[in-house]
Amino acid sequence: MITAYMKYYQILLLMLVGSFTARSQQLTTSPLDSTLLYPKQYGTFENYEFILNGARIEKEELLKYPEAKFGRVFDYIQGPKRKYQGVLYLHTPWYPPSPADHHADDPAYFINNIQVSPYAIRSTLVEEYTAIRRSEQDTLIDGIVYQGSIHVDTDEDFFANRMTISEIVKKYTGLPLENVIVHWRDRYWDPLNSGIIIQDHFPLYYINPKGLLEVKVDRVRFADGERYFVHLVDQGYRYNNLTEKGWETPQKNFVVFFKPREFDPKAPCYIADFDIAGKDIRSRAQGEPEPSLGEAAYLKKLSAHMGLPADQPQAETTRDSILVQFIVLHNGAITGLESISPQKPVHAKFLQAIKQHSCVWTAAWENRKTLLFRRKMVIFYGKDKKGNIRSLDRLEYRYDALQPTS
Repeated sequence: MITAYMKYYQILLLMLVGSFTARSQQLTTSPLDSTLLYPKQYGTFENYEFILNGARIEKEELLKYPEAKFGRVFDYIQGPKRKYQGVLYLHTPWYPPSPADHHADDPAYFINNIQVSPYAIRSTLVEEYTAIRRSEQDTLIDGIVYQGSIHVDTDEDFFANRMTISEIVKKYTGLPLENVIVHWRDRYWDPLNSGIIIQDHFPLYYINPKGLLEVKVDRVRFADGERYFVHLVDQGYRYNNLTEKGWETPQKNFVVFFKPREFDPKAPCYIADFDIAGKDIRSRAQGEPEPSLGEAAYLKKLSAHMGLPADQPQAETTRDSILVQFIVLHNGAITGLESISPQKPVHAKFLQAIKQHSCVWTAAWENRKTLLFRRKMVIFYGKDKKGNIRSLDRLEYRYDALQPTS
């Protein structure tokens, strides 16, 4: 028994040492200013395999293909018998890119009237949205035809702590953008998470520089001249991307932008047709759904949507309330919203406001597993003598009485 305990603590000690070492490495590789990252020497993709249109070529042969463009690049898993460090995939316009951009057919995205990339919109805090507007009309912007557009208004100061890739390249390399190709990726390499190649429209891509772990430059000679390949290793990249599987993404972003042309902008995280038949729906849980930014901020958003004054009314009001219920799903989206109070004309405004701000709810959980949860809540509000709502005062949760056991 003593030997078993000693082995256990030895393993635990090794894990702690490994954790501290990894943390130390992360801290030493995270940039503090541009001087720590500014490349003094440029690589040339030494020991990399070059694949053009599906066939292996020598690096020097690129001079024969004036239309060659980058498709993707990633490192091989190193081993004692591995000849190459990594591989570059290239293609010419008459050959399919490898792979196609995951979001090439997405609409144009705007955050507070500033255009951003599909990766940037997927790194926003959906809980902070105040409104979403969508247009189906094709839009031509800087030579690209977008199939419609989506405008997000948000309280998040998204641009305060982020820089465009143009600014990142200028600050950390000083290279002219017209000669730059950017490879933006996460620090972990694998074929499903090989990053994205960005060759133009750099101002649409936003990065928090605090997440940058490495900036490295390789030079490659093409037929039309030398190009600089800037590697941006960013610990936040995988959270900015979105695919059906393989990469992590904020759950609410997945609900809204998984099919960006299909969600309802007036109820972005409300799933009207979710089938709850036969599902285990809890009414109590270890962790219960609540507005992620707090109840006061939630009521403020509901008030703004309903057109209520921001300040407390001076006129005399009387208290009233509405009791609603809905089901919070595993990803924090909601369904089955209804009023279970005696019906009043003003209740329709409440239901629409709750749907509009359906992205704020945390998921219920028990023993590290998410649950379906039926949330009942009362919203107390003040109304004037004419019956008009003047203020939302507070909310309380309600629970069904426990049924006696036989």
